[in-house]
Amino acid sequence: MTTPGTIRISIVEDDPTIRETLRSLFLFEEGLEPFTVHSNAEDALLRLTDPFPDVVLMDVNLPGQSGIDCVRQLRERCTGTQFLMYTVHDDDHRVFEALKAGANGYILKSSTPDQIIEAVRELHAGGAPMSAHVARRVVHHLRPVSQSMHTQDDGLSEREHKVLELLAQGLLYKEIGERMGISTGTVKQHIHRIYEKLHVQNRTEAVNRYFGR
Repeated sequence: MTTPGTIRISIVEDDPTIRETLRSLFLFEEGLEPFTVHSNAEDALLRLTDPFPDVVLMDVNLPGQSGIDCVRQLRERCTGTQFLMYTVHDDDHRVFEALKAGANGYILKSSTPDQIIEAVRELHAGGAPMSAHVARRVVHHLRPVSQSMHTQDDGLSEREHKVLELLAQGLLYKEIGERMGISTGTVKQHIHRIYEKLHVQNRTEAVNRYFGR
């Protein structure tokens, strides 16, 4: 039986070694539960029914239907589920196709176990985690020629601007805290205030506003 407050995670990954590694990672992490495990999109589409998982960790390059197509279909029925793409690919086309399909975050398979766990927790908390390389691509796409949020009267403090700048670079909450010499809890408080001041709900919207779009 799932403990109240536990994040239920479904894994869609065709590589059996990676699939088992992820399942074991979540199995032994407090507050996380490997909910269901699927080797392809077709199996996920067939077996993911109510009750739905809180988070789906989705490989992009699956045999048969792609992970992006799978997210597009699951998004319509899995109300409240967050989708985190997990892949070796960080090219612009796949990144933006995944986000358009309804993915809430996008991390690379080169991420460390701690980064994967932090990404899942951040996603469930309402964030939009991205690996640094992916975030830089998104930022490059969103960046206007000569304007950034620093020229706007946004009401953010100097420290909040710094937190938002690091958030835009794709750093996780823990990494931002280490970079700034503050706790993860303090980072979360800053980000909560940033979201309130900018009237946004997640990292992607905040980064968008940061670059004046």
